[in-house]
Amino acid sequence: MIRKIYIDFIRKKIAQNEMEWLLRQSLKYILIHLSSVVGKPLCGPVLGTLVTNYTCNYHCKMCDLPLRDKVLKKRGLKKLSTSQLKQLIKEFAELGTGGIGFTGGEPLLMRDIFELIKYTKDLKMFAHLNTNGYLLDEDAARKLDDAGVDSINISLDGACAQTHDEIRKHPGAFNRVLRAVEHINAIREKSKTPPRLKFVMVISEGNIDEVAGLIKLSQDLKADCVEFIPQQYFSALTNSCSSASRDFFGKVKSTMDYLLDIEKVGVAIENSSSHIKLFEHSFKGDKSPLKCYAGYNSYAVDCYGEIYPCVPWFNWDNSLGNVNKISLKDFWYSSEFNKLRKQINECRDCYLNCQAELNILFNIFRWKR
Repeated sequence: MIRKIYIDFIRKKIAQNEMEWLLRQSLKYILIHLSSVVGKPLCGPVLGTLVTNYTCNYHCKMCDLPLRDKVLKKRGLKKLSTSQLKQLIKEFAELGTGGIGFTGGEPLLMRDIFELIKYTKDLKMFAHLNTNGYLLDEDAARKLDDAGVDSINISLDGACAQTHDEIRKHPGAFNRVLRAVEHINAIREKSKTPPRLKFVMVISEGNIDEVAGLIKLSQDLKADCVEFIPQQYFSALTNSCSSASRDFFGKVKSTMDYLLDIEKVGVAIENSSSHIKLFEHSFKGDKSPLKCYAGYNSYAVDCYGEIYPCVPWFNWDNSLGNVNKISLKDFWYSSEFNKLRKQINECRDCYLNCQAELNILFNIFRWKR
């Protein structure tokens, strides 16, 4: 089984009778496989990611991104203007990128986020937003729908206020998500092209007992699906899983079995079964068994112009270049990037959903489960 969002987007394109788009993406799948063989890109990426800002109104336990602003400013970098960000979106389109994920920080703190999403849609790409939901009021929900956003991820790290608020380090965060969902659902009932709504939980020792509760809550709140991310260790702020208790690893195994079992009866879990089966390896710190196609199927850039092959490398602050020195489009096909692609191709250090699920899609004939 592949990730549910891929199936949903294909269905949407079929419903819109956009068969040419489907043919282009089918061809891209073949070309990316061939790109990995010949060691240079024969087409553009499937997924683009734009980090609109590092600022956030939360200080979550598992994230140090709001601190990155200071680091990047110390390097002498300056934030890109809205027109410069739109130029990056245009270059993603020129590369034939299927869609762009907008993330942060908290993207809704970025004043022109709605303009960027609309511009993405005007260029015939999917537009996806990641948000903590705090600022998603009635006005923001309406603007997102007007802009044409295709899907919205709202972070929800607990099935109750106590757990979610404690992980997010912000009292009232859980209730703000509930209000945000009310606004989104009100828009979805009226919209001709309603955005897809998904909850995302980062699984850790602090919330693993609430996985079943979150699934139930997502159904009650009329979300399209729920997705689970095994907590990744991208910075010194988070401890290695080596300190996790034996009891926790037992819970990981039983949680995997639970998710795989309820998936069979049609509960809308975003993760593919192949990804769920990797959770235990992720928490144990094992190297991923997946050949990595980042550098061929994904591409990321932040609000300072720093270029990354994928979201995990962005989280590691492991940039490859900067758009102030070379355009995003030119760097994709550059000899400099080609030299780095072999190293990227051999990376086995993450299980983060966005890249892991893409790797699963492209490892379909290679990975022995």
